[in-house]
Amino acid sequence: MKIIAVSDLHGNTIPIKDKADVLVIAGDFSPLYCQQDPIAVIGWFDRVLIPWLKRLQIDDFVIIPGNHDFACTFSFFKDDLDTILHRHGMKDRVHYLNRSSVTIQGKKFYGIPDTESLTGWAFSKAFNVDYSFDEDTDVLVTHQPPHVGNVGFVSQLNRELGSDNLRSVILNSNIDVNICGHIHTGDHSKNMLQLNNGKLACIYNVSILDEDYEVAYDYATITI
Repeated sequence: MKIIAVSDLHGNTIPIKDKADVLVIAGDFSPLYCQQDPIAVIGWFDRVLIPWLKRLQIDDFVIIPGNHDFACTFSFFKDDLDTILHRHGMKDRVHYLNRSSVTIQGKKFYGIPDTESLTGWAFSKAFNVDYSFDEDTDVLVTHQPPHVGNVGFVSQLNRELGSDNLRSVILNSNIDVNICGHIHTGDHSKNMLQLNNGKLACIYNVSILDEDYEVAYDYATITI
C-alpha cells in the first residue's frame, strides 16, 4: 500500500501529482481565518478541500481533526460533512476518523485527534490524553507526535513537545506506522521505533508548514 501523508494544512492545499492508495491528513486542516466558525469550515470543505481531493490520483482519504479544528467539536459537523460528501460522490472514499477506525485494503487506520496542548484548543486534554486504540491497528494517525527522535521537538523554543505517554502506548502496540503532525518544524525524516514485541514501527511527522505558517515541507510518501 502506498500512502501519501500531510498535516497542518491550515487551509492550504498543495500539488500532489503522485498516484497513491491513500492520502492521510493528520489534523489542523481548517483555514486560520475561520477555524472557529463551523459553518465557514464546512463551506471550505465544500468549495476547496473536497474538489482538491477529487482531482488527486488517490483512491481513499483518511482525515482526522487537530487542535485548530474547532468546527469538529460541534455535534452537527459530521452530519454536514456526510451531506457534502454525498453531494460530491465521495462518501465511500473520504473517511473522517475521530477516535474511530477504517480498514482499507486490509490495513486498519485508527485516528486520534487529541493533543497535549494547553486548554482552550480543540481536542485539548492538557497532558491527560487517553491514547488507547484498537489492538489490530496497522496505521495509527495522531495529531500529537510521540516523543521519538525529534519529531516533536520545537527547535525555535529548544523544547520537546513529543508525548512520552503516546510513545509508551505505541511501544506496547503492534502498529506499522504512526503518522502525526502538530509540531510544524519537528523532524520530518522517517524515525524508527522498536516496539516491545521486537517489531520496528515507522514514525512520521508530516506537517507541511513552518512556525510562520508558510508552506515549507513536501508531503511524505510511505509504503507498507
